[in-house]
Amino acid sequence: MNLSDAQYAGEKISLLESTFKVAIKKDWGDETGSWQDGVWSREDLDKLHNTLMCFGECIGGVNKVGECTGGVAVFREDLGKHGGEANVHRVSFAIKQPFSAWTVVHEFAHAWDANFGWKLSRLLEAYTGGHTSRITGILTRLIGTPDSGVWASEDKPGRRGRKPGCNAAGYFYGDKPSGSNWMFNRIEDFAESVAMYVAWERGNDLSPWAKARIDRYLLADGQATKYFGVDNWASYKQYFYPENGDYQKTKRWQFVDDLVMGKIKVE
Repeated sequence: MNLSDAQYAGEKISLLESTFKVAIKKDWGDETGSWQDGVWSREDLDKLHNTLMCFGECIGGVNKVGECTGGVAVFREDLGKHGGEANVHRVSFAIKQPFSAWTVVHEFAHAWDANFGWKLSRLLEAYTGGHTSRITGILTRLIGTPDSGVWASEDKPGRRGRKPGCNAAGYFYGDKPSGSNWMFNRIEDFAESVAMYVAWERGNDLSPWAKARIDRYLLADGQATKYFGVDNWASYKQYFYPENGDYQKTKRWQFVDDLVMGKIKVE
């Protein structure tokens, strides 16, 4: 944040706090006697605000963001290879790379889940017909027809752990998520399901990515994609491609819609 944008930034963080219960610590200014830029840019704050506006509008109103998360402190940090991280009342975005609108919704979905003791992801798991069993997962990878090694995925097409149970968590997802890999579990499933719900056919900044996630399964095995590299897309179609390519027909879309509409009660 440079000197010319400082007033704008101050007004924006006040707006984020009042609208979404999002707290950003000001780390720019001249308190030390010389100007310090800080880790946030005007563009970062705009993207965060605009994406949370979009998120709120999709879940029943902008005030719902703060109600769902209970309020969060947001940081820019060195997260290694991760684009974002979240826990109860805390969200972090990588400082070494720009964050996307998708990452904002994904991490705020984690904060939503965390605020309810991670019960939302458990409810999603049950709603979609999934279950988690590390032992069964190991057995599946030992004697089944896995697409990963027993203890890790492999960095090559058809070996990244996309099939049910072929992941570190032993997560056997039900219905059809928009994707899976070695790190997929019910917590990641909930965050991705919320992002897909916000994105699907709404014409917002997340929508092209959501469409690409579904359309990749129409490609041939070994075909390269713009965003997702190379994999055995046609072979995975049975696990991930929804009826007529319409994500709204999945149980995940319906779960998030029921949650937003108050049809699912969290105790």
